[in-house]
Amino acid sequence: MSGKNDELEKVIGQYSSMLYKICFLILKNEQDTKDVLQETFLTFYIKKPTFYSDEHRKAWLIKVSQNKCREFLRFHKKHANVSWEEMEETHLLTSGLRNDEADLLALIWNLDYKMKSVVILYYIEGYSVEEIAVILKITQAAVKKRMQRARQELKIGYIGEVTYEE
Repeated sequence: MSGKNDELEKVIGQYSSMLYKICFLILKNEQDTKDVLQETFLTFYIKKPTFYSDEHRKAWLIKVSQNKCREFLRFHKKHANVSWEEMEETHLLTSGLRNDEADLLALIWNLDYKMKSVVILYYIEGYSVEEIAVILKITQAAVKKRMQRARQELKIGYIGEVTYEE
């Protein structure tokens, strides 16, 4: 039993900050984000999945947390109404970030869930189009289309030094 708890503690320590940022950008509410994270780690603890690498574990946790966020939004029909300015004042999400990273978060704050998911994975977490398709279980074409729509909505061609291959 102790080994199982040790693994859970290790996973929480290693991935909670990243998952918190992803979920908070989607849910826009601190308490809802904490609830989703708790459910994500509980799922990890109960299912005891086997992974072939750390990247596989990370991708699994991202996918589960995003699914939990989507379920939360769908079943609770609750869309938090927190402005980016209020969020900046709390420093919950922007602490420790460079100005350009905080600006990026401000841009994607109000994107639709599907667009936000791919933008977060591509620009913030650094996954490729192919990797995002695997994580989200969608086609590469769907990833590219969501990226295109996000760019159109944000009226940008690229963010920072990262370029997107069509």
